[in-house]
Amino acid sequence: MSKRLSLKIITPLRLLYDEDVDMVILRGADGDMGILPGCESRAAVLGYGPLRIFNNGAEENELAVMGGFAEILNDKVTVLSDAAEWPSEIDRVRAEAAKARAQQRILQKSGDTDIQRAELSLRRALVRIEVSSYPLIRGRK
Repeated sequence: MSKRLSLKIITPLRLLYDEDVDMVILRGADGDMGILPGCESRAAVLGYGPLRIFNNGAEENELAVMGGFAEILNDKVTVLSDAAEWPSEIDRVRAEAAKARAQQRILQKSGDTDIQRAELSLRRALVRIEVSSYPLIRGRK
């Protein structure tokens, strides 16, 4: 059993992360999932939420992941997501405004309001707000 995991986080625009880590916690469609070295191989559908990266027994980084897939295979974790952002890339004021707009659309429930789109927008805003408050320990962007 290896003592480290190889973690890659990839979006259509860039490779966000490619390093060895001690542990990863990601938001699956059915809840949070911790991945340690020697974990059983599997694939997982990701929900909207933070992805937390641990090294040396402490959380070192967190980023916002907006869905996607994770493949866990032989101490390798590959995350493929349409969108993922480091805390420093999130505009907190913009995320708060998006949250307010989405909540207003949901409350109005008018015939021309797409409630499902508003709910997804609200989920994205809430994840961005949560992750934007995370302190950057290693100075990642």
